[in-house]
Amino acid sequence: MSKDGRSSEQPARVIPLATLPVPSRGFEPVVQRRSSSWFQNPEVFARCFAGERIIFLLTQQDGGILYLNAAQLALPPEDGGTLFSLREHPQSDTLVLSVRKEALLAQLPVLSGLPPVAFSTRAGPGRFLFVTCDLIVQEALSPSSSQTQARLLKHLTDLLLTTLLDALDLDLSAAGRRRYRQKHIRTYIETRLHEPDLTPQVIAAAYGISARALYLLFDGEPGAVAGWILNRRLERIYKDLQSSDLVSLNIAEIALKHGFRNAAHFSRRFRQKFGVSPRDVRPKRLIG
Repeated sequence: MSKDGRSSEQPARVIPLATLPVPSRGFEPVVQRRSSSWFQNPEVFARCFAGERIIFLLTQQDGGILYLNAAQLALPPEDGGTLFSLREHPQSDTLVLSVRKEALLAQLPVLSGLPPVAFSTRAGPGRFLFVTCDLIVQEALSPSSSQTQARLLKHLTDLLLTTLLDALDLDLSAAGRRRYRQKHIRTYIETRLHEPDLTPQVIAAAYGISARALYLLFDGEPGAVAGWILNRRLERIYKDLQSSDLVSLNIAEIALKHGFRNAAHFSRRFRQKFGVSPRDVRPKRLIG
């Protein structure tokens, strides 16, 4: 007690509630460690997306990947090496972080329609994300109160968002988002030009967007999406027809190799684009 009768102890500091970290904005993050056998069962793997949740796969050595839905399991991320390492050679220390899809897309709507996002966990924000998730699965949060745990999980979701923004190097303007989506959808198309059934509807479904949204991305292209696909196929065929490495293939086989089932339809389209027949393009020494 002090001389004036008041307690000598310092009064408890009052912290305004507005300065405290808010909850994790509905992300509801869950972190688990999975064994390598877990990845060998596609049904179990795909079940993670039940309840409209998305998953991050995290390893210390090979980096991490974000999957928004089960359909993306068949899509290559920007870093194909990361995908191969995590899916074909899963590690015993792989961590699975899942959050609510709606909450993530509310913060980063640009993710909708993008391929799986790969990122490093050796340095930068991805490293912090992996270490934080690793501490959680080691039950480092258990001794803390529920309020403290909620605040720390809020930091986890902030770190998650920072990792994605860093990995994508996003220009969050409308034009930047459009360019980014165009780039990845065109890469997807380029890797599947050999598929005869590659249609705008198939592409839109693979990226989780409407066919109308896909057409808007190709606004200004002659023939829109289908026209762009046709032109890229014809350009590849033109190059192959002049290649000495493909002399053993006849014209119909080369056309089929690039997605044309009907030889007459192919010849007509080829002549419309280049003004000559496919046979005229082939060097005479190859025809002989």
